[in-house]
Amino acid sequence: MKKKFSAIIVALSAMVLAIVIASGCSFIGTSSKSGSRGIVTPSDSDIAAQSVNFNTTAKTRDIEDAFVDAVAAVKRSAVQVVTGSGAGSGVIVDISFDEPAAWKQNENMVYIVTCHHMVSKSGTFGTEGIGEIEIRIPDENYSYYNADYIFYGYIGNEKPSVYNNGYNGVKYAITLVGGDFESDIAVLKLDLSIAAKSGKTLSKDKIVKAQIPDDTYHTELGETVFSIGNPTGTLPGSVARGIVSYLSRPTAVDEIGEMNLMQIDVSTNPGNSGGGLYNLYGELIGITNAGNTNYTNINFAIPCYLESGNGFVEIAKSLVGTASDTNYGYISGRRVKFGFSVSEATDNGTTYLVVSSVTSGSIAAGKGLKVNDEITKIKVDDGAEQSVNTIAQFEEIMSGLEAGQTVYITVIRTVTSGWRVTTQEKTVSMVATSFRFCDTLE
Repeated sequence: MKKKFSAIIVALSAMVLAIVIASGCSFIGTSSKSGSRGIVTPSDSDIAAQSVNFNTTAKTRDIEDAFVDAVAAVKRSAVQVVTGSGAGSGVIVDISFDEPAAWKQNENMVYIVTCHHMVSKSGTFGTEGIGEIEIRIPDENYSYYNADYIFYGYIGNEKPSVYNNGYNGVKYAITLVGGDFESDIAVLKLDLSIAAKSGKTLSKDKIVKAQIPDDTYHTELGETVFSIGNPTGTLPGSVARGIVSYLSRPTAVDEIGEMNLMQIDVSTNPGNSGGGLYNLYGELIGITNAGNTNYTNINFAIPCYLESGNGFVEIAKSLVGTASDTNYGYISGRRVKFGFSVSEATDNGTTYLVVSSVTSGSIAAGKGLKVNDEITKIKVDDGAEQSVNTIAQFEEIMSGLEAGQTVYITVIRTVTSGWRVTTQEKTVSMVATSFRFCDTLE
């Protein structure tokens, strides 16, 4: 089963790889801090605590010891995410928020980060973004099948507070905080005051949270990292090790669009989407979400921090910050992508702009934009028409669009019919719309 969802791409230039999201039950075949601090084996109390703390003054240990220690410390932060249309991964995160709302500061509230595409097609009722969801947390014995650690939830397009009737006689403990299409990040909240599948409540000291580095953190090229996820959707808690292959790669992800992702050679498979990527300090530095469909060990993760603000930490905080008891969180000002990319071409020393790709099912495709169309002019709303022939000019205009504005793109299209070659001028109009996970009620 392919875990994809419709997406819309406006990108300038992307590495043209057939990249797909690594979720659900099929995989279509295409960082660390500077310095040399050491790792010590965490005690049992460290492992059981809500957060994992490392002794940074210990002497440096070899990579194998560090790897084993880091896995032991964080393995119980990795959860299995099950929806009506597949299964994937998620991570319990140790993340702080400044918002005063009671539910955001409630000590019984636990936050889980996963991929947006994991929850945007829960599919129980045949509708995107609507249906039951199940979270399985590993217990002290690292089992994902202990009913004391299994929780039910519901995602829908009505206000979240109505979802308290439960599933199989158990109240819903899992609620969506919010999801963001562009960054492919979603946040779930788990209310530990609501009983698990067994009918018992779980103490917060039984939960292990993955620590997140602060915003001064940066990853090293070639650094050893590891993932914990749910490949095939049926193997939760699987560990895979590799290195950081590239720090920030503009990558065209199928049905999402261009993303800046960390390239890794860690093996990821169907069901790994939403899982954690950790460094040897046991810090959560990425969320795995995509892989190349034609080659092995070319996989990708969403970094914790990005200059664009689309790192999973910034997105998670924004989703929580805009959520309320009656509405899902969202990224303020986020605009739906139109679904096409452009590139520069030259003819006799003259540079011009052409459409290099159009995503099937996108707004651009619906408006009739085609590959190889030469873009000549752009106008926004009733503003002045501007000539464009470079990517820089195009980006300056398009990046300034706000939701609700209409952009008019004039193109010249070459049409070949038999031996005749003619050119046509065509203007395509598209309305910039805002993106939210699904409609909610005030």
